[in-house]
Amino acid sequence: MKLKHIIENLDGVVKVEGKTNLEITGIACDSKAVKPGYLFVALKGSRVNGADFIDDAIGRGACAIILDNGDKGIFQRGDTFIYTEDARFGLAQASQAFFGDLSAKMRLVGVTGTNGKTTITYLMESMFQSKLEAVGVIGTVNYRFGMRLIPAVNTTPSSLELYSLLSGMYKEKIKNCIIEISSHSLEQARVETLQFDAAIFTNLTREHLDFHKNMDEYLNAKLKLFSKIKLRGTAVINIDDSASEKIIQKVRAEGRAKIITYAIDREADIRALDIKLSCDGLKFRLGVAERSSAPINIESSLIGRHNIYNILAAVGAGMSLGMSLDDIKKGVEALKTLPGRLESVGCGQRFSVYVDYAHTEDGLEKVLKSLRELKPARLITVFGCGGNRDRAKRPAMGKISTELSDIVFITSDNPRAEEPKDIINEITKGINLAKNNYIIEPDRFNAIKKAVLEAGSGDIVLVAGKGHETYQIFKDTTIPFDDREVVKRILKEAGLCLQSKIS
Repeated sequence: MKLKHIIENLDGVVKVEGKTNLEITGIACDSKAVKPGYLFVALKGSRVNGADFIDDAIGRGACAIILDNGDKGIFQRGDTFIYTEDARFGLAQASQAFFGDLSAKMRLVGVTGTNGKTTITYLMESMFQSKLEAVGVIGTVNYRFGMRLIPAVNTTPSSLELYSLLSGMYKEKIKNCIIEISSHSLEQARVETLQFDAAIFTNLTREHLDFHKNMDEYLNAKLKLFSKIKLRGTAVINIDDSASEKIIQKVRAEGRAKIITYAIDREADIRALDIKLSCDGLKFRLGVAERSSAPINIESSLIGRHNIYNILAAVGAGMSLGMSLDDIKKGVEALKTLPGRLESVGCGQRFSVYVDYAHTEDGLEKVLKSLRELKPARLITVFGCGGNRDRAKRPAMGKISTELSDIVFITSDNPRAEEPKDIINEITKGINLAKNNYIIEPDRFNAIKKAVLEAGSGDIVLVAGKGHETYQIFKDTTIPFDDREVVKRILKEAGLCLQSKIS
């Protein structure tokens, strides 16, 4: 593709120095990925500036550079420099020009909100698969389509990687994709040039305030997705969440998209009625406004009230794409479990163990309340908070965990560059002075072991915070660590498994 064609599709170009009739063979925003004939886009990050790697990119064969207008310097001899108002927007627009307008050729569903995104993508994937329709998923756990499964670095990858993944799907004749849309990705223009057939809003609770500074900024980031819905597309909105009002106002003001609302506690287009929760899963009657059909009863092996919301969101998006309620029901009920989301781990022991990704105060509260509804003899919780992330949630999570659990083991999550004991001290500051039902154990393996060995008949142990993750990040190293495998090892070594259940 000619560089001239890419430049024609860029907004905010301040000036172009050099030739524009060059043939571009690829795009990279990592200088190490550059090959001869590539366009290198120099992005400014929180720790490093891509402009510092321009010489390296040119040395590896980059023939053209997109960079922020302010990043002027003396670089090795290069063919072309394209100065823009914002290189991140430049990357998104260059990726669209190079790979094509893939969202115009595919059906895309974007899912945003603090909690529930991953579960909804799994539910929708199951719905498509039940209809024997190929589908791709891009999200927190991994990026997957066809026979490919790629470990996820970010919930929503860069615009370049998004287009590369969508292009791979399209080449394999996969024309449906469900994407988790993080607030970071919306602020950093990663989905800037994509248009969505449906956009789902789950909820908004405290998270990422180390990045967004306050809840208003956080909500404003989420709102950006709802300006990217295709004409006559659909916004699927949880109206039990107070932030929904601003989203609905925005969608109505822009007048491009239809609105489907869902709720448990309020009248909505889609509701869950006659709810029954148990340790085996959940049941409810699906109430759908303006649908004349026999009652649809949903049964799912997913656990907890919060998963009813996730199912309702998936139902709304499925309906917006023209799926029948029978197909939706089939897909929902086909999903038995998903990685690290109230994932049951066991080998026949007398108590239950669940591993969950809950790492926010709202997420932890919802999971603990869901497990409380199962009426355990005791609820034992293991959790910590991640380092170099929103510190204000730490005391709140300490308070919630000790109020809703019988025993809490406070430990390390991914401490990153912080000292684990410093993080734990901030967690304990939120705990009521009258509470003495917590134990501090900075070593996560030992904390899980103590919780499992403490458990007796009828108890529930929740290991929260890391879910599907298979590593633990410290200041100078990252080690293999999977909560699920750790639990299995402890159960077996302690002789707590039924012989027939040992694998």
